[in-house]
Amino acid sequence: MSSTSTPTGKKTVLNTLLETDHYESLIKELTCTKCKRYMKPPIHLCVDGHSTCGPCFEKSYQCHVCKKEYSTIRPTTLESLANKVLFPCTNLGCPKHATLPILEKHSPHCQFRIINCFMARVYGDCKWEGRAGEWMDHCFQEHKTKVTELPFITVKDKWDAKRTEPVLNYFLLRCYEKVFNVYQIYDKRGGRMMWTVLVNDEHAEKFYFEVDIFLPNLPSKRIVYRRPCKCEKDADFLEHTQNVYIPVENVFSMLDETESANFTVRIGEVENLPMLDTPSNSESLILLHNEQLHKETEEQHE
Repeated sequence: MSSTSTPTGKKTVLNTLLETDHYESLIKELTCTKCKRYMKPPIHLCVDGHSTCGPCFEKSYQCHVCKKEYSTIRPTTLESLANKVLFPCTNLGCPKHATLPILEKHSPHCQFRIINCFMARVYGDCKWEGRAGEWMDHCFQEHKTKVTELPFITVKDKWDAKRTEPVLNYFLLRCYEKVFNVYQIYDKRGGRMMWTVLVNDEHAEKFYFEVDIFLPNLPSKRIVYRRPCKCEKDADFLEHTQNVYIPVENVFSMLDETESANFTVRIGEVENLPMLDTPSNSESLILLHNEQLHKETEEQHE
């Protein structure tokens, strides 16, 4: 049996092919010479045969190379290749090769893409820039109070009435072999406080989070909410009704003597949650009967 008949052998041959000058020249032919991006159908040609991607075609009325008009002929062979070729990720160092639809989903979440530290957008005190895959290590080194490898984080946050940014707090929890992004947001216009948790998992609903607001010296006062986590790719996550929303006056009523809010955010797996018992039909009738009996007794005493 030849080595290429095994999955490992086929992968080696494929990787070798992708690294050849011949394959690189093919990628170059499928790259728009104007915007330098990979071309995907529809691809357009000028009368002299120069190719242009769809977005560049829509923004111009003549070929950027020869300044001649565009042709009505569709380059079907070129478009067919564009649908089949495995394009390399444009992020330096990333080994990923995939068709354009897959690559477009990969690129925004590529671990080799260059990012700024998100903590700076919330707390404004970090200048770090580097690969996305190295960001967590940076956070554990430089933002130790904002990250944890436990499935919960407890916070004592002093209320600042002058704060104008909507995101009050941002934390990272690395647990269950995932990274959970915890946001606390103040919706001043809506008069409410919001918590939400995002995780990079297509099945984010298999995890839940709890927000537990408490007064350390008064256990009788406590607010607890439980909601499902949401996927990081969910662009409109702030619009969901499944976030934790609490009226601001309720949160203010839970401030301690230092004007601080004390809360814990916990992460858990839904499959480990116990099912809540609901009253059976007979039990419900008994409860209803007892309520009616109590009401009738009160009316008789009146």
